[in-house]
Amino acid sequence: MKEKSHSAAIFIADLLFIYASFLSVHIHYSGFVSTSLMADILMVCIALGWFFIHHNLSVAYLDIESGLFAILRNILLGYSLLSAGIIFAVSVFGNFAPNNKLILWSLLFSFLLSSGLRSFYFMIAKHLVRSGYQQKHILLIGGGIVAEKTMNQILSMRDSGYRLFGTLADDYHDSLPGGFYLGGLERFSEIVRSGNADEVIIALPLREEKVIREMVDKCEQEGIRVRIVPDFFRIIRNRAVLENIGDIPLVAIRTEPLSALRNRVLKRTFDIIFSLTVFILFSPVFLLLAIIIKITSPGPVLFKQKRICINNKEFEMYKFRTMFVQDKKDSDSKHTSPNDPRISKIGKLLRKTSMDELPQFMNVLIGDMSVVGPRPELVYFVEQFRKEIPHYKVRHLVKSGITGLAQVNGWRGDTSIEKRVECDIHYLENWSFWLDMKIIWLTVFGRKAHKNAY
Repeated sequence: MKEKSHSAAIFIADLLFIYASFLSVHIHYSGFVSTSLMADILMVCIALGWFFIHHNLSVAYLDIESGLFAILRNILLGYSLLSAGIIFAVSVFGNFAPNNKLILWSLLFSFLLSSGLRSFYFMIAKHLVRSGYQQKHILLIGGGIVAEKTMNQILSMRDSGYRLFGTLADDYHDSLPGGFYLGGLERFSEIVRSGNADEVIIALPLREEKVIREMVDKCEQEGIRVRIVPDFFRIIRNRAVLENIGDIPLVAIRTEPLSALRNRVLKRTFDIIFSLTVFILFSPVFLLLAIIIKITSPGPVLFKQKRICINNKEFEMYKFRTMFVQDKKDSDSKHTSPNDPRISKIGKLLRKTSMDELPQFMNVLIGDMSVVGPRPELVYFVEQFRKEIPHYKVRHLVKSGITGLAQVNGWRGDTSIEKRVECDIHYLENWSFWLDMKIIWLTVFGRKAHKNAY
C-alpha cells in the first residue's frame, strides 16, 4: 500500500520541519536577530535540493507493506544527501566552522521530526488496515496454479488492504484453500451485479481470451475495477515491471533498478567521488606498492587483463602485478589456486588484503567498472560458464564492480560459481544506494570479504 498521493503533502511537511528547525536553532544561538542574505540563499537552495531528493528518491512514498524500517532508511538516505550538500556548499561558499552547531543541530531535529511523522503515519495506517478500514473485497476468477498462488498471496498479506470475498472457477480443486468457492464461471454476472465484490482479479489462462474480454466488459458496465494476472508470471523472476513502446505494453521479466536513469546517475556520481577520494587519500600507498613490486619482481607494476563487463563488452582491467611474468595464454585461462607458485612474495600479501585491486579505481573513473557490482570474469571462463550455469550472463546486465555481494558473502576464489551468480542476480534485481553502502562496509570490515583470497 504505497501512498504516492501524499507525496506533495509530505514534501511540504518536511520543508516546514527543516525551516522550523533552522529558525529555532538560530533563535537559540543568536536570539531574534534577522538572518543574513547568505542564510536566506541557503534556505532557498535547501528547498530546491529537498525537492530534487523527493523527486528522485523514495523519501515521500509510504509503503506499509515494505515496513517501517524501509521507510526510515529512505528518509535517512534523503537527509544524508541533503546534509552532505549543505556542508559542502557552506564549506565552499562560506565558513562551516562557526556555523557547524547551527547546521548540524537543525538537520538532526529536521530528521527526527520527519521520521516521527512517518512513524506516526505508518502505525495509524497499519492499525486502520488491520481493523478493516478501506478493505477491498476481491472476487478471484480461476482455479489453476496462477489462481492458487494469487489466492495464497491475498490470504497471507493482511496488510495489503485486500480481503478475499470468494472465487469462481470451472476447474476448482480441493488443494485450494477452502471456504471461498462460490461456484462456476456462470455465476460471474450474478455476483458482480450483487455489489459484494469491490474488485475482480482474473487469473485465467490466456487461451480463455474470449471469456476474459467478456468479463472485463461486464466489470466496466458495473463500474468495478478489474485486474488480470498474466499466466506467464512463472517466468518473471521477481516483480514485474510494466513499460511501453508507444501504445504497446511490455512486461519485463525482472526488476532492474539501475535501468532507471536517475539511479545510474546517482551510482555514477558516487563512483567518481569515491574513486577520486581513494586516489587522493591512498596516493602514497600506490607509490610505495609500485616501488616494492618493481624492486622485488622484474616486470611491469600493473597487470592488464581482458575481462567482460556490462552488455558483454571486453575491457582491460588493471591490477597491481602479484605474479611473476608469464605467458599471456596461461594467465588468461587459469584461475589462481592456494599456494599458487606463480604468485610472488609481495603478491601473496597484496592478494590476501585485496590491495592488488586498488588500480581498478582507474577502471571506475574511465567508466568500465563501478565500485560495487558483479566481479568481471575472464573471457575464457565466461564462455565456459555460460554453457554450464543457467542465467550466468544475466550478471552482465549491470556494470562490473571492484567488490560485490558475492565477495562479501565469501564466494570468491575457488568457490561455487552458482552461488556467485545467485548473489550477482540478487544484486541486479534489488540494487539500492544503501545496498552499495552495505557492501562497501562489509568489504572493509566484514569477516567473509577476505575469505578465500589467495
